[in-house]
Order: sequence, then structure tokens, then C-alpha cells
Amino acid sequence: MKTTNYNTEELEAKLVERFGTESHFTVPEGYFNGLTDKVMSRVAQRKRRRLVWRWAAAAVLAGSVITGGLLLERHNATQTAKAENIQYIEDALDYSMIDNMSIAYYLTEAE
Repeated sequence: MKTTNYNTEELEAKLVERFGTESHFTVPEGYFNGLTDKVMSRVAQRKRRRLVWRWAAAAVLAGSVITGGLLLERHNATQTAKAENIQYIEDALDYSMIDNMSIAYYLTEAE
């Protein structure tokens, strides 16, 4: 690829030589008459969409926090129930006056 270093004056002179100084762009009749209203309506639509997305994100976040809290509470309740069962078994063993050696003997004898 060939690169040519032009300074801006040379480049501008070449462009004017090739295309002239008249404008080659045209604007349709009445284009700017309703442009402000169109732009402002699009801005309002984007603001509404952004607001909806923010509310949706807040709802998802709140739902996640609530779900996590419920799962944590369920886990804690399960752990509490297990601890109560273990305590019940220990109390029953204490009440029956069976020591750890007897339990180990019964467990190994069963094999």
C-alpha cells in the first residue's frame, strides 16, 4: 500500500481542484421543520426505556436478595433441627446410662 504524506494545504488544494468549492449535499424540503420534535420524542422514549430497565434491574436484585434470605433461613432451620436431633439422641443415651465403650462394642459386634 502506497502512502503519501501531504500537508493539509496541499490536500485541501487537491480536493478543491477535484471537487470544486460548491456544496454537493442537499437537504430535503422541510427536513428541519419537524426535526426538533422527532429528536425530542426519541429522547423521551429512551428515557422511558432506561427507567423501565432500572426498575427491572431493581426488581431482579430485590428478588435475588429475598430468595437468598429465604434459602439462608431454610438452611439455618435445617441446621437447628439437626442440632435438636443430636441433642435428643445424646439425652436418650445419657438417660439409658450407656457409655461410649458399650456403644462401640455393640457397633463392632454387629459386624
